[in-house]
Amino acid sequence: MPTDREEPPGGYAGPSEGDAYADALVQNLVAVYDSCRGGAAEEPWPRESKAVAWARVSTEQQADKGRSIPEQLREIRAYASQRGIQIVQEFHEAASAFQHYGKRAEFHRMLAAVSDDPSIGLVLVHDYSRFSRDSLKARLLIRDLWEAGVRVVSLNDPPLDRETPAGVFLEGIIFAKNEAYSREISFHTRKGCRANIGTRDVETGWCYKNGGTPLVGYKAVNLYRGERRVTRPNIKQIWLLDDTAIAGRQLYEWVHHCLVELAGNGATGGQISEFCEHLGLPSRTGQWTAVGWCYRLRPHCLLQYCGHAVWRPYGGRGGAKSAADWLVIDNAHPAILTPGEAVVIAAARRGCAARVRSHSRGRVYRGQA
Repeated sequence: MPTDREEPPGGYAGPSEGDAYADALVQNLVAVYDSCRGGAAEEPWPRESKAVAWARVSTEQQADKGRSIPEQLREIRAYASQRGIQIVQEFHEAASAFQHYGKRAEFHRMLAAVSDDPSIGLVLVHDYSRFSRDSLKARLLIRDLWEAGVRVVSLNDPPLDRETPAGVFLEGIIFAKNEAYSREISFHTRKGCRANIGTRDVETGWCYKNGGTPLVGYKAVNLYRGERRVTRPNIKQIWLLDDTAIAGRQLYEWVHHCLVELAGNGATGGQISEFCEHLGLPSRTGQWTAVGWCYRLRPHCLLQYCGHAVWRPYGGRGGAKSAADWLVIDNAHPAILTPGEAVVIAAARRGCAARVRSHSRGRVYRGQA
């Protein structure tokens, strides 16, 4: 039976013969294990020598505050260079990371690149809010990448150890903070848009717009209205009639013809599109479509053609809102239709939709009505 070794007087004198034997035994066992596995023992996160860089801005103000895409990428490159990390690809987008997740094409292209290249082990971001502000989606996606052997590393957030209780709490706090900040920005943006759409320009008398593409028949005109800040001009936008001359008429007059003479007499969106194509009217997308004209015949668009501004006819996720919840501003821009013409068009639209439903036996084909 082995006996406990007594420590010599004066303290530990060094490794004994038994210690040397134990060390040799451990080394032999590790060598045998490695040979059975076909190679040497792997170090944790073996793919961290290669990474992709991701940068994002959602507003022009972020670029002014030092969060521009070039600035983010510069910091990411410096971080990688100091740690011997090779950046394989760089991706960036200028879009909201909170809404319309499915429309973030560049973001999904970055994820596909990480998935397709097994050598990539890191996604480097300026901070986690650049990755996503939706706390639930962000955490689930980061967990999925983690399980696939890819870490999302933030340059400006505390390091997260998801294997500890403190790391789990810290992760929840960081992403909850990012989502709360995004919702606060959204609230103040909506409040500003609501006030802007009801503000009339002193010189023209028309109401300001919140950006976006005007309806066919109108053109957006930018007005310089002083300086918002020292280096930032105050640019306001209004809608005016599109007076481009085509085939003897101005474009807004052709739009009036399509709405009153065609749609008002029961023409479908497809028939109106064929008329525009035959006449050679210019389309912003390069081609007239039945779906586009069906959209222009919806109630909120007809109101706009009557000269009213309509704000937020749809909710945050694209669902239609009740007309009682719309904000309608009278005489916000020049009118193409009279209220009476709009009523006739709406009635003809309802009759056309009813005929399509009866012919399709209850199935309404999008773009035909």
